[in-house]
Amino acid sequence: MPSRPAAWVESVALFLALYLGVPAAGIELDGWLGWPSFPDVVRWIGVLPLVLGAAGIAWSFVLFVRVGQGTPNPLVPPRVLVTTGPFAWTRNPIILSHALASLGVALLVASPAAVVIVLVLGLPVPFIVRFEERRLETRYGDAYRRYREDVPRWIPKRPRQIR
Repeated sequence: MPSRPAAWVESVALFLALYLGVPAAGIELDGWLGWPSFPDVVRWIGVLPLVLGAAGIAWSFVLFVRVGQGTPNPLVPPRVLVTTGPFAWTRNPIILSHALASLGVALLVASPAAVVIVLVLGLPVPFIVRFEERRLETRYGDAYRRYREDVPRWIPKRPRQIR
């Protein structure tokens, strides 16, 4: 099992790949394919999902560290099941926040290909989530099963008291 610092380094590498690599690849691909950039109004639309996604990521990460006593990296997961904050609304706030933020960045750099890359990167997510849910059930047992029954996987809903 990697150390906490190693887990954070891996997380930073993921951020660099997602938030710098995807837009750069998209811009390069746009040029290669001859696709025009989005108009400026679309760039400004990208600010909202970027800000909302970044806030969701930050909030979730803080909870993983403070409440969960772990990291957002599945290799050094939280020791305690986190069910508060955005985790009370949806079981996957980090994934949803990354989707929003990365889509926002793709729009902000005005790259149609970057938007396509973001959408393609989302294709394996349901399979990854199902695998991760099995690991969470093994790790947290009945607490996770109750959480899974009370909190939706994807579409956020107003939280109620978790049993």
